[in-house]
Amino acid sequence: MENENRPPEKKELPDLSLDGPKGVGGWLAFLIIILTILSPVANIAMLAKDFHEIEMENPIMLHISAYVQYKWFCWGAVIVASVISIAAGCLLWKKHEWKSVRYTISALWLIGPFSIVLVGLYFYMSFGTDMIGGFIKDMSGPFTKSIFWAVVWTAYLLKSKRVSNTYIRQSV
Repeated sequence: MENENRPPEKKELPDLSLDGPKGVGGWLAFLIIILTILSPVANIAMLAKDFHEIEMENPIMLHISAYVQYKWFCWGAVIVASVISIAAGCLLWKKHEWKSVRYTISALWLIGPFSIVLVGLYFYMSFGTDMIGGFIKDMSGPFTKSIFWAVVWTAYLLKSKRVSNTYIRQSV
């Protein structure tokens, strides 16, 4: 009878508002490493390797102005893409606001499929239709991969519990 008059004991309930992990870790940390280190280094190394191979096989290419301009355009595109990629990774790491996620999604599509299309258009303008078939053949694989990875990482950023728990959505 004594227990009937006492108020029930309060039990500690878990905070269900944050269902899942929070903070930079797991796949999110891996994406940040890709954006800030792996992607820029890999893209710069691959471009240097590709141009080195072309120039070793055909040294005359260095005297063709369209090739030299195309080479400079590609270097500029890779540097800009690297800066955008590093900025996206740093925003995800340091600024836990939803606009960091939106910027990163835009960056993934810009530095991936869009940049390949942009380089292809410049290639076409520089060399005309004579060589565009080879370019399209060479770039169809990287273009398809860039779309695949942009879709995968976009889906992750939009659906991940960790991402939604870490990055604060601003109410408008």
